[in-house]
Amino acid sequence: MCGIAGILNLDGRPAGEEERRAVAAMLAAMAHRGPDDRGVATLGPACLGAVRLAILDLSPRGHMPMTTADGQAAIVYNGEVYNFRELRKEFADSGVVFRSETDTEVVLEAFRRQGTTALERMHGMFAFALFDAAEGRLELVRDRFGVKPLYFAEDRGRLLFASEIKALLPQLATRDVNRAALGEWWLYRNLDALAPRTLFAGIQQVPAGHRLLVADGKIALAAWYDPLAHIDAARHAAFCRASEDEVVETIGRLLDQSIQLRLVSDVPVGVLLSGGLDSSLVTLLAARHQRSLTAFHVSIAGYPRFDERPYAARVAAAAGIPLVVLELEPQAFRAGLPEVAWLEDLPITHANSVAYFEIARVARRHGVIVLQSGEGADELFGGYAWSHRRRRRLLRLRPWLDRLPGWLRDALTLVTYGMEGLPVVAHRFRDALPAAVAAADGGLREHARRRAEAAYGFLADPGERAVMAGSVLDLGDFLAPLLRRLDRTTMGASVECREPFLDARLVHAALALPATYKVGQRADKWLLKRLCLRYLPRDLVWRKKMGFPLPLAEWLHPLARPERFRGGFVEQALGLSAAAVERILAECPSRPYGTFGLLTLELWGRLHILGEETAAVANALGLAPPTPARPANAVAMA
Repeated sequence: MCGIAGILNLDGRPAGEEERRAVAAMLAAMAHRGPDDRGVATLGPACLGAVRLAILDLSPRGHMPMTTADGQAAIVYNGEVYNFRELRKEFADSGVVFRSETDTEVVLEAFRRQGTTALERMHGMFAFALFDAAEGRLELVRDRFGVKPLYFAEDRGRLLFASEIKALLPQLATRDVNRAALGEWWLYRNLDALAPRTLFAGIQQVPAGHRLLVADGKIALAAWYDPLAHIDAARHAAFCRASEDEVVETIGRLLDQSIQLRLVSDVPVGVLLSGGLDSSLVTLLAARHQRSLTAFHVSIAGYPRFDERPYAARVAAAAGIPLVVLELEPQAFRAGLPEVAWLEDLPITHANSVAYFEIARVARRHGVIVLQSGEGADELFGGYAWSHRRRRRLLRLRPWLDRLPGWLRDALTLVTYGMEGLPVVAHRFRDALPAAVAAADGGLREHARRRAEAAYGFLADPGERAVMAGSVLDLGDFLAPLLRRLDRTTMGASVECREPFLDARLVHAALALPATYKVGQRADKWLLKRLCLRYLPRDLVWRKKMGFPLPLAEWLHPLARPERFRGGFVEQALGLSAAAVERILAECPSRPYGTFGLLTLELWGRLHILGEETAAVANALGLAPPTPARPANAVAMA
């Protein structure tokens, strides 16, 4: 796992000392991603650089940029290809001589020789840049589901790229908000999927499953992977014919293989254990293959309604591994916000990001450099049942709702909007709001929904089709900010995190499952619960999902003061009125996520647009000064 950066002169001018200094500065901004090594090299018009967090082959042979034996191609690479040894053997048998035991070298040789075909054979998470001097071509590539980040910008005749946006900003002529995307952010708090745009003007992401080709001064973006292409009607039919035990066995085997594969490492491995279903299953299966694991848990001490510590302790005991618990306190939560806002590059989407950062720091202090987590399970196996059930119910209700008299529909809409404080007296507001929502993202989500439902066109039941399509949409749109959170917070502590539920073979099987295995009369997430029953008692498996909540309204209350925002970013740079700020903050007790969104937007703008230091921002907003070296309140449990 690493951080990568680079510059390509689009006019073909050879890269020199100026480019080397710029790339070195970009790497310095991402030093947390790679404390073990750092390198910069030029090759023709390209200058590539990387900071390295050594996971495989800890020797200097893993240094990057890494070149081919003939010196004609170079790669900088971030991630892990877990089946690299299998691919390495194939190339070695055909005569390729390898100089290291890294997956980086395998990716370099495989992609240069086989292109997209090689990508389809790689199982892992990755983002890399490869420059081929013989062909004068730069390629930027991102993994199937966007686990690893990669951003780029075109500026003054150069293409710049980096793992994190903060590395790009000082190298650009200007930094500003992408105001065309601001409305979408307010509505969805998510610009991480569906398109290359970001909340920064002029900075784009390489979307998940895409590659960016730069040759002859031209830039082209193309998809190399689309999950919809792997929705298999025949496999769905086979699952429908199979017995429940056979289906559970198939998914269980794929998950177990994925977890075992993601234990490959030359440094210690641990697990993030919330105590919920997904992380518990990962912990229990991983412990079967590696007894030296340690589990890490964040406890919301003093709040029994939010605290899953008792459940995590029981799971760790069942797995026979130690549990290290971090007790997250409100002061630590508030103090951590500026640093995490700096790490994430974009406004923090999830309030528990601070908890992820703190527990990753605890893992690092315990000598654990690699973690596994349960991300992706909810999206694939029906974890957001409220969403899927809502879709089905609305589909069933739609014909009846359409029959309601116009006056009754208007009355119901009026009451609903009025209860939420929406401006019901505005001219035709009730008609205009649905259209405004549909247009806020330029129609991206509606387009994605139609594509997903078309891919499941072989399903006769509209309700099942909506549930299955929703699962694919969640795999992109809903999952993307969760993966950003996981990457930035763990890499911010110089720790790699792996997601076994996102193995492509497991994902493709899950996309073919009948909806009843995800959201059904028996139970939501039924299949994973059946798997968990092999290892845990029923009361742990069938308990209500908690989803890592925080007492957010209470913890934000000291920050919900309008004077903290006076003359700040949202008022001065974005033009938000004092009245609007006051209204959002006044609703903190009942709608804390509105206040959290306002606060994180203010943090983001001050740090990344205005370029203020974290200490100054913390002082302005009434947060405790950030303390990167502060010891965590962590306790180890046998």
